[in-house]
Parts: sequence; structure tokens; C-alpha cells
Amino acid sequence: MASRHEGYRRLCRRKVLFIAGFMILTAVVAIFSLNVGFYETSFSQVFDVIWSNLNGQPVSSRQDQLIIWDIRVPEALVAIMTGAALSVGGAVMQTVLRNPLADSYTMGISSGAFFGVTIAAIAGISILPGVGGNLATVFNAFICSLIPVALILLISRKRRMTPTKIILIGIAIMYVFSAVSTLLMLTADSETLADVYAWRVGTLSQVEWGHVGIIFVFVTLGLIYLMLNNKKYNLMMAGENCAQTMGIDTKRTTLTSLSIVSLVTAAVVSFTGTIGFIGLVGPHIARIFVGSESKYLIPASAAFGAAFLLVADCVSRVSGTYGLPVGVISAMIGCPLFIIILVKMRSKEWA
Repeated sequence: MASRHEGYRRLCRRKVLFIAGFMILTAVVAIFSLNVGFYETSFSQVFDVIWSNLNGQPVSSRQDQLIIWDIRVPEALVAIMTGAALSVGGAVMQTVLRNPLADSYTMGISSGAFFGVTIAAIAGISILPGVGGNLATVFNAFICSLIPVALILLISRKRRMTPTKIILIGIAIMYVFSAVSTLLMLTADSETLADVYAWRVGTLSQVEWGHVGIIFVFVTLGLIYLMLNNKKYNLMMAGENCAQTMGIDTKRTTLTSLSIVSLVTAAVVSFTGTIGFIGLVGPHIARIFVGSESKYLIPASAAFGAAFLLVADCVSRVSGTYGLPVGVISAMIGCPLFIIILVKMRSKEWA
């Protein structure tokens, strides 16, 4: 019995080490990312700019202030929060829907947000009267991203919905919004089309300091809620009947969790666009190392997702002539990883 307890403690320590290791890696890559880009800087310049701004002192170089503090620092912070949010969202969706193909965008959030962007950029329509420019695009993306979620939740309240039906309805709604958005894109000029396309594949180049606080509030509150409910997710993984026997209201837990994940994801994609594969790949890689226990899976997914997106962002900055959208790089890295995961897990039951 003592050997079993010791073995379990060693297993828990390995899980904690995985989480701590990726948190440290995230911090290291975040610092490194401040020195990556076509504008060459040194680490001494980076630390000088950060120290001066934190202490309210003027920065000697106006260009260093603009590139490092106004662009790269908020971009790194948003990359950390976005990667963590999308990866944790995917982990929770896969757990409550009991489907390994679920991710943060399963409810049709990405297509709804993209529809909001197209009507703002191409048709010039702002859902909130009196709001224009980039702010209209953000509000449109956020509000429209929640429309598919609202439809699914409304249907679920009136009829009993299985996880499979929820996923299928989300896919159907996604295709409807995508079709309408594509029709609008056919009427756009080349410059507007390029902007809309850049948002569609996901980019961090448009984030500003004003976005950091909004994203931080949504992501922090969402992750805290999901982490506090980790025991419910563990019981739901064992099956609906088992969870109900233990006193869990599975329908309420599922719908509430889907709503929280959707709100967090909507808040993120409103500023960054639809960055793909993180919500799909992150939880699977974390699950390989820490298992399916949500107490470890949620923080492990967050740590891996943050590090993954930071690395992808660094690569995107120095790719091509003027850099590439980070969503392109995340897909190019995430797709092979996902295939490798599927091949490695082909003989195992997903759990």
C-alpha cells in the first residue's frame, strides 16, 4: 500500500513539473519575443525600456518605446492569455462534450465573429449605433460570435441535447455564417479583402495596451471558474449516469461551462481573429503528459497553449517579407502535431 501511495505521489510530482516547466518556458519565450522582429534590438534595450516605463521615466529612444513597449510587450501578453484561453477552452469542451475533436470554436464562435467583422469592414454596418472604425469591428465580432452560442443554448433548454447533437448544430451554424461571410467578401475591394482575410487567419499585430486589460479580465475570471469546477469535469468524464449518481446536474454543468468557454473565446477572438489548432492540439498534448484529471489538465493546457502561441508568434514575425499572421504559423505547426498525436493514439481509447 505504501508503494502505491509513493507511486501516486511521484506521478503527481511529474504532472506538477510539466506544468511548472511550461510556465517557466512561457516566461523565457515571452522575454525572448521582445527581442524578435525585423527591427533589431538588444536585451539591454528591452530591459531599459521596460524598466523606464515601470518607473515612469522617459525612454531615450522614441523608436524603442514604440516598437518594444507599445507593440511587442502587449503582443506578448495577449499571446500568453490567448494561447492559455483557447487551449483550456478546448480541454473543457472535449471533457464536457466527451469528444476528442471538440475545441474552443466548436459552438460556431469563430464563424459568428468573422461574420461580424465582414459586415463591419465590407458593409460598414455597426451593431452598436454611433460606434465606428476598429471599435465597431471588435464589438461586431464579440456580439456576433455569441449568436451561434445563444441559438444552441436556446435549443438545448427546450429539447434534450446530446453532446453529439450540440457539436453537429455548431458545425451547421458555422457553415451558414461562413457562407454569408463569403458572399460579402465577393463584393469587397482588394484592400478591404486583405484586412478581412488577415483577421480570419488570426493575427496579434493589431493588439494594443487598451486590449490587454479587457482580455485579462475575461480570461482570468473564466479560467478561475473552470478550475473551481474541475471535480465536476472529472465525474462527467466517467459518464453522464455516474455523474448524476454523484449529485452532478450534468445538463446545467455542460451548458454553464459551454457559456463560460464561449464568452472567454469570444472576448479573445474579437481582438486577435480566429487563431486555429491551439484549442485542439494543446489539450491533447497536455493530456499525454498529465492525464485527463482536470485538476492538472486545465493548468497544463493553459501553460502549453501560452508557450505554443508565443513560439508561433516569434516565428510569424520573421517569416516572409513583412511577417505572417500568427494563425498561419500555428496551423502549420499544429497540423503535423495533431496528425502525430492521432497516429500515436490510434490503438488507445481516448480518455
